[in-house]
Amino acid sequence: MELKIDLSNKRAIAGILIFIGLLALVLYVPTILSETAPEQCFVNNVCQHEEQLESFYRMVPVFIFVGVIIGAAVFFFMTSKLEDKKKDVVKIAQILMQFLNKDEKLVVQKILENDGKVFQSEISRIEGIGKLKSHRIIQRLSDRHVIEIEKHGKTNIIKLSKNIKEVLVK
Repeated sequence: MELKIDLSNKRAIAGILIFIGLLALVLYVPTILSETAPEQCFVNNVCQHEEQLESFYRMVPVFIFVGVIIGAAVFFFMTSKLEDKKKDVVKIAQILMQFLNKDEKLVVQKILENDGKVFQSEISRIEGIGKLKSHRIIQRLSDRHVIEIEKHGKTNIIKLSKNIKEVLVK
């Protein structure tokens, strides 16, 4: 019989572990300090309070080390989640681009380079695409709901549709 542990939600698990660790520190440190508090100030001409303070100073590197370990664990779990999301976005972008012809890909790439929106006049300046061709490409992409056309004076602002923008532009 094989024991399998589902770690699909590493972020929640890391958060719970960090919370439990901090809770244990908050509950345990006062107990340690009260138990180690000296009853007499001087024993053999040495102040016990100062000695306790020195032992606390020796513990500071341990606290720093524990903080670094916790920070590294949080970083590990957060970056793995971000990497998964980036991979998903790349896959979706590749699938979308497969359905576009060469000129439509150029237009979508131009829009992506400008954070999801661009003037129509800028699209007509793409090499190999004139005003008429850009108009036709924009109309085809609009009919397929890849982009949205927004009037802006005598020109248009071309935006990625909301669904596609949510996936591709972050």
